[in-house]
Amino acid sequence: MNLLNLKPVILALTIAWVLPQTQASAKSQPIDIVYTLDLSGSTNGLIDDVRDNLWGMNNELNRLYPSSQIRFAVVGYSRPSFGSKNQYVKVISPFTSDIDNIATELYKLKPNIEKGDQYVGAAIRASLDMLSWSNEKNAVKQIFLTGNGSVFLGAFDVVESCDLAKEKGISVNALYCYSSLRAKDISGWYKISEITGGKSIDVKVHKRLPDYATVTDISQLQKLASELNKTYIYYGKTGRDSYKAMVSNEKNAMNARQSTFEDLLYHKISDRYQGKQNEWDLVDYIKSRNGNLKNIDAAFLPDSLKKINPEQLLTKLLILKERRNYLISQIRQLLPFERQDKLTAYFNSKQADSDMIFDRQVMKVLKDEMQSDLAVN
Repeated sequence: MNLLNLKPVILALTIAWVLPQTQASAKSQPIDIVYTLDLSGSTNGLIDDVRDNLWGMNNELNRLYPSSQIRFAVVGYSRPSFGSKNQYVKVISPFTSDIDNIATELYKLKPNIEKGDQYVGAAIRASLDMLSWSNEKNAVKQIFLTGNGSVFLGAFDVVESCDLAKEKGISVNALYCYSSLRAKDISGWYKISEITGGKSIDVKVHKRLPDYATVTDISQLQKLASELNKTYIYYGKTGRDSYKAMVSNEKNAMNARQSTFEDLLYHKISDRYQGKQNEWDLVDYIKSRNGNLKNIDAAFLPDSLKKINPEQLLTKLLILKERRNYLISQIRQLLPFERQDKLTAYFNSKQADSDMIFDRQVMKVLKDEMQSDLAVN
């Protein structure tokens, strides 16, 4: 056998083996994302943009990088109600993979117009020092600093804050909320991304994605979602609050617009959510504990379940588990996946770039970062 003839075969087999390994390596990277948001009057509406698109963003990231641990955190700045002692900066949510918890915290924020000083250096510093970033060497670590105005105000020097971010391997992307003062402000925002290796991008506040809602019978979808909620049985000291937050998020999502509600339900019926609520939901709890209810304190159960014995409770939970599976299958039938095809087509269009939509710009940066890391690997 001529060994020279085997060289192309060996090369092809090597590429076929190495490329999937490299892609798997890139997709398993931890991804830490911080939204550092200017919540002053000049960016009024930014909170709505972030929270109403949160589930859609999370769904897309998990679809693209299913093996990665994706965590979000939110830092707000430029609100006098956050306190001058803190330079008007506050951690609204620490790092978490629980997207519903972040939504709950964001919906608590009132969209008040507060006139506050924009201490960008302090906001970056808080995003670095007050959050527990991943220690993994291959982690993707990105801050999306969003706002406008001068970046050179406050007690923390913005250049020093950016230098610290660079030392920590954290990119700060400067998303400038378009205003009439752009020509005066923009050089400082460019400086931030230049020092840290991030991107400088213009965004428009309250500019939304096309509402690619796909469900025609929205009343039926709402009914199924409501019935699904009835299969969750809270327990523990914080269980009731978690249940109420779940229901409240759905109401807020539906009030935002139909596509936000659909995004939430896509998330809720996904493997990332189902079976993972065992810290507060008894149906998921018995699955993780093989039906063992020994450590459950009846005092923190719903009133209707406080007096039944463990055997009766287990039977009820197993019935609810089957009911939940049925309802999820019904919801899946109402949520066609062609909506994602429409969104993908829009994302890849020139129109998407010119629209300067917040979450599209964030996704573009993250995709570029992941592709860059893949090329390096």
